[in-house]
Amino acid sequence: MFRIISVAAALLASAAPAWGQRAGENAVESASDAFGTSVGNEKIGLYSATDVRGFSPITAGNIRVEGLSVTEHGGFTSRVVSGSTIRVGLTAQGYPFPAPTGIADYALRNSGNDAVFSPVVYVGPNRGFAVDLDAQLPIVRDRLSLAAGVSYRYEENFIGEDGRQLQGGGVLRWRPSDGVEVKSFYGRMNFADDRTIGQIFTARPYLPPRIDRRFFGLDWALNQVDRQFFGSVASVQLTDDWQVRGGLFRWKNEGANLTELYRNTKPDGSAQRQLIATRDQTQKSNSGELRSSYGLTEGDRRHTLHLAVRGRDTKRAFNGADVRDLGPTVIGIDNDVAEPEFDFKPLSRDEVRQVTAGIGYELRWPGVAELSLGLQKTDYRKTTHVPGLEPLVTRDRPWLYNGTAAIHVTDKLVAYAGTTRGLEESGTAPANAVNRSSAPPALRTSQRDAGFRYTIMPRLSLVAGLFDVRKPYFNLDQDKVYRELGTVRHRGIELSLAGQPITGLSVVAGGVLLDADVSGEAVDLGIIGPKPVGTTARALRANFDYRVPGFDPLSIDLGSTHTAGKIASTLEYGELGGAQLRTDSRTTFDFGARYRFKAGAIPATLRAQVTNLFDTYGWDVSSNAGFRFIDKRRLLLSLAADI
Repeated sequence: MFRIISVAAALLASAAPAWGQRAGENAVESASDAFGTSVGNEKIGLYSATDVRGFSPITAGNIRVEGLSVTEHGGFTSRVVSGSTIRVGLTAQGYPFPAPTGIADYALRNSGNDAVFSPVVYVGPNRGFAVDLDAQLPIVRDRLSLAAGVSYRYEENFIGEDGRQLQGGGVLRWRPSDGVEVKSFYGRMNFADDRTIGQIFTARPYLPPRIDRRFFGLDWALNQVDRQFFGSVASVQLTDDWQVRGGLFRWKNEGANLTELYRNTKPDGSAQRQLIATRDQTQKSNSGELRSSYGLTEGDRRHTLHLAVRGRDTKRAFNGADVRDLGPTVIGIDNDVAEPEFDFKPLSRDEVRQVTAGIGYELRWPGVAELSLGLQKTDYRKTTHVPGLEPLVTRDRPWLYNGTAAIHVTDKLVAYAGTTRGLEESGTAPANAVNRSSAPPALRTSQRDAGFRYTIMPRLSLVAGLFDVRKPYFNLDQDKVYRELGTVRHRGIELSLAGQPITGLSVVAGGVLLDADVSGEAVDLGIIGPKPVGTTARALRANFDYRVPGFDPLSIDLGSTHTAGKIASTLEYGELGGAQLRTDSRTTFDFGARYRFKAGAIPATLRAQVTNLFDTYGWDVSSNAGFRFIDKRRLLLSLAADI
């Protein structure tokens, strides 16, 4: 592994000068709060695109590209996006048309008048290897440029659990005049020969036995995914006060999956193995948004009126699975069987069409107050076709609204409060459901939050808030049918501390204290317990990056994550004192260092990081009560340069 890094460094020494791009990526230094930031391949913070306040913005459909609504399937490649930011609480203040589950906003890669070639080489555990090749190419000075790249990854997260990824894409930036900018992009991702450890389900209220963290599934159970997406984002400054922005996006995701489930697992590891095989699973969508924003200045006050319309047309082909019971096995022990001849069933299909029009108002009064109001009308229609059944059509036309206000109490203290009503998607039924892969219609959701931001010192801020998010609750009933079982309410406290308390030290730290409850007839009848599966009452995360005094090229970084036990069973059990099963709480640490240097005149960064430093063992649990062990200790090395 060190040989690869050494060879790459030698090659860099003979190249031409450049300025920074990939070599300077550092999520801790870039983050302005602890609510979730990604830069390149680094992700830090309390939240992510899959988890905000216990819910998923991706599942809810709350993804944005440079502030504009997009329907995506499966995620972006870093060849197209440079990073993302989670918009929630005070960080969503002034953000047009927020959503109850929070928003993950992605930024497209940028380019300008400098030609830059940025190779990044990664070496990981278990023969893992990756290379990113990114470039910025000027075509017409000040007017036309391209950011593009390709990457290859071989990842083996655990011994035997491996897969290959090939990614490519680019962003063409066109500025025909000073007031007009168009960014058009294309991305493609291929996941081949991907082995994944199956989910483990215990027979009674106990955790799975501790087993070696490695792949123990079927060697021929390989997953394949091919994903393509493209689109354009445009911004036109018609006058100093009037701006029009728009985006059009196309997404397509195709795949074949072989999923192993280990059911009724006993304390000795014995279980019943089931295989669920699917093919020709597709997700396609066209989506877009057009927004006009007009501003008016009145003394110190700035008023902005937004008019927006967005729409989407999403089609899925799903299920048609061949389900095979493969008999008894023992988790953690290799037990391969011959691959059968599969008999796939006809696919189910659904289509969603939604159009939303909205009007919003913003007030910016520096040093005094901020106000954001929005009203939207949406027309939602979903049609589901299941073979042998009549088509099922659902429709909803609600009014949606949002209102947030922030008051500058002092020069250092800002207090805020807000409320939002939305129409958001729910997750699809998991693999162990009778109606696997089916998706309920969009759900009416709501959120209320309040809090404050206090500037401790010029480069260090504290944000504290309270939130209350409510949604219909979907999960498996006693017959393994994925359906609405009640109403879920997530109440909690979130904290963020971010900035530079002293020269050279960057801090991003935060915590969430969550009280999650389910109410309704299913809870009253004892069909499910009062706590939603997969939630945790406490999550704390902290990242530190420190540049060594007197030797600025070197910095060391430390990360720590603490998670309380997660709810791991749908039911309450007498043997647990009438409580639901929980995983054990755990605390993990990451430790790393960066060394910035120049090979000739070329900026480069050598990065080393050990994750799960003390090799903590623990179990994660999904919302369908399936277990999977957490990652082992891993050493990751990378070398990035800007040529």
